Amino acid sequence: MDRVSVSTVTPVYRGEDYLEALVAELDKVRAAWEGAGPLRLVEAIFVDDSAVDGSPRVLADLEQRHSWVKVLTLSRNFGQHPATIAGILHTSGNWVVTLDEDLQHPPSEIAGLLRQAVENRADLVYAKPKGRVHAFGYRDLSSRAFKRLLVFLTGNPAIAHFNSFRVVRGAVARAAASVCGHETYLDVAFSWF
Repeated sequence: MDRVSVSTVTPVYRGEDYLEALVAELDKVRAAWEGAGPLRLVEAIFVDDSAVDGSPRVLADLEQRHSWVKVLTLSRNFGQHPATIAGILHTSGNWVVTLDEDLQHPPSEIAGLLRQAVENRADLVYAKPKGRVHAFGYRDLSSRAFKRLLVFLTGNPAIAHFNSFRVVRGAVARAAASVCGHETYLDVAFSWF
């Protein structure tokens, strides 16, 4: 049976309190997939976007303990999208899953996203949040307003569904990331492909 390799990418800015638990959850997914079918989590890439807490220390420890954890360190804070782009460019998986550092995106849902991609012959699938996305209401409000503005400016209604918990076919993810600059909104780049 051919194995389907999966890479995860997580930008890190304030993840000190969550990274251990996130890697533990990813490890559960890896273990569950190991003997149960074609899926294989081959790497979890964490991109240190000039973290402002103890995340670099935690990441270094996790990388030492887990051969499948890889850490990239950016020279300064570039922001979530550029950090995600940098991580994608270092992936090797047939599929790339992007998720946030704070466990708001449960790794246990990755298989469901992959199933949706395969069943719908889609190169990209976004998770649909069930509740608030951000801890602070103003962040949800500003995110929705920005998406509405982009929908209006581009005429692309799919923008309203963009979020950072997504699965992307590896070749598409790397192609889109390769044409992005540090100012590119990653999801718009995905829509080009």
